[in-house]
Amino acid sequence: MDEKSEIIDVHHHIVPKEYVKSLSDEGVKKAIGVNFPGWNANKALKIMNKYGISKSILSISAPGVYFKDKNLELAKMLSRQTNDTCIGLINDHPDRFGAFATLPLPDIDAALEELEYAFDELKLDGVVLLTNYDGYYLGDSRFDKLFIELNRRKAVVFIHPATPPGFEESNLGFPEAMMDVCFDTTRTVFSMIVNGVTKKYPDIRFILSHAGGTVPYTAARLSVLSSLFEGLGGVAPYIADGANLFTHLIPKLRENFPDQLNLYLNFKENMPDGPEVYLKRFYYDTALSASPHAFACLQTLVDTSQIIFGSDYVWATEPAVPTTIKGIREYKGFNANDISDIMSDNALKLFPRFKK
Repeated sequence: MDEKSEIIDVHHHIVPKEYVKSLSDEGVKKAIGVNFPGWNANKALKIMNKYGISKSILSISAPGVYFKDKNLELAKMLSRQTNDTCIGLINDHPDRFGAFATLPLPDIDAALEELEYAFDELKLDGVVLLTNYDGYYLGDSRFDKLFIELNRRKAVVFIHPATPPGFEESNLGFPEAMMDVCFDTTRTVFSMIVNGVTKKYPDIRFILSHAGGTVPYTAARLSVLSSLFEGLGGVAPYIADGANLFTHLIPKLRENFPDQLNLYLNFKENMPDGPEVYLKRFYYDTALSASPHAFACLQTLVDTSQIIFGSDYVWATEPAVPTTIKGIREYKGFNANDISDIMSDNALKLFPRFKK
């Protein structure tokens, strides 16, 4: 590896053999429609050296550790096993690896317990969350207790897409990894913004996979909807605001509001300055997205301070690594400082322990 190399990969997956065996024993043979790839530290380090990646932040990918028809104890066991595997790799290669902790969601109490272990004992670098659990996206209030703790710790949270609910009923003929994962990232981001996660927990640093999925392209739809609600005429806004006053006295009253009324109130309460304020706070990784088309769209939403290098290795095979690096370096919209920011400097702000 070139001594001057400073690429930091925030999207590098491990696939421990024990994890694959445990899933196979439960009948889980694929992840987001793709067979499990092989991974080992020696091969990973060779590829990192070959392409000038100085450090990688490890995580497991979908399907994660929770399976709806399985006992939650399996999720707890797999989370602990994965986190212990990660710290073993970090201890063996402290200058090369960091890791995002795996949590046994949707069991919130168990997730909080594992979070304490991963952060306070193992000193891992953040957590990885999937876009949905049982079809509930991250903006759902059932995750509030977890976000309160992540916000208190000013945690870095890497959001990785999962299989969208209902995908098995489609007849597309190709795996969800091909494109549906991008839509699931978009769903969870809009869920978080509309339901106030990004407003209530401003100290969490979120990283979105694959340049945010389709977030940059569809950002305007959320802005337009926001403006439509703001422009409601007649007495409708006054009735809605009046009804909302009663919810401060009787919180459960809100549960009986019509969906459209709740949506209006969510937009007003959780996006007072519009959705783009919050969209600009996310970090967007480059995994499988280092093309002029994706970058041109992403740059309409954020500047390069929010773009961060990710390869998606090992699920993305070795050729994806140099393709991503080349895509960043040859994009005409980035200057030398932009490239340096994306390759490492932005990551160092999130993971200062990697500074020399």
